[in-house]
Amino acid sequence: MEHFKNTTRKLYAKRPLFFNIGLVIAISLCFIAFEFKVFIAEEEKVELPNEGIVFLSDDIIPTTQLPKPKPKKLPEPKGDVNIVEVKELPKQEKQKEAIDIEEELESWEGFKIPEEKVEDNNVYDPFALEVNPKFEGGMGAFYEYVANSIKYPSYEQKRNIEGRVVLSFVIEKDGSLSQVEVLKGVSEGIDKEAIRVIENAPKWEAGRQRGQAVRVKMTIPIYFQLR
Repeated sequence: MEHFKNTTRKLYAKRPLFFNIGLVIAISLCFIAFEFKVFIAEEEKVELPNEGIVFLSDDIIPTTQLPKPKPKKLPEPKGDVNIVEVKELPKQEKQKEAIDIEEELESWEGFKIPEEKVEDNNVYDPFALEVNPKFEGGMGAFYEYVANSIKYPSYEQKRNIEGRVVLSFVIEKDGSLSQVEVLKGVSEGIDKEAIRVIENAPKWEAGRQRGQAVRVKMTIPIYFQLR
C-alpha cells in the first residue's frame, strides 16, 4: 500500500512535465496539418476550356419575331387631277418685272414714318440747352426795358431805400414770362415793382431742345438806386 502511494505521488509530481509534452505534441500536429498539401493525380485533373464555363440547360425558351407591318397604300385621288406645268417667263417679262420692283423701292425710299412727338413740359436750365432763349435786341435791350419801366416806390424813395432784387422767372414755349419769384428782396414796395415789370415784359424767343420749344428758367438781378 505504501508502495502504491509513493508511485502516485511521483506521478503527481511529474504531471507538469507530461502537460508540457502534450502541449508540444498538439502544437506540432497543428503546424503539420496547415502545411500538408493535397496532391492530385494527373489522371484526375480536369482541363477547362479557355472560353470559360458554359452551363447547359434542357429548358429552351422559344423566341418569336413579329412580322413587319405592310406599308399602307395612299388613297387614290377621286376625280380628275390637273397637272400644272411651270413655264419660265420670257426675258422681256422678267425685265419688266424687275423694273416694277425697282420703281416700287424708289417710291418707298422717300417715305418716312412720322415720329410721334411727346410734349415736353420740363423746365430747363439755359446752360443745358441746344438753343438758349433770346430777347429781341439781346440782354442789353431787356435791361433797358426794365430801367425805363420801373417806377420807384414813393415810400422807399422818401426813406432812401436802395438795393438789389434777385428774381427768377420761366420763359414759356410761346415766349411769355411766368412764375416770377423774388429770391432776394429789398423791401415790400421794391419787390412788388420788380415783379410787375417782369410780368409785363415783352415776349422772348423760346429756347429749343432737340428741335422743340421748351420751358426755360432764368435768374436776373435788378438794381434799385436813387439818383
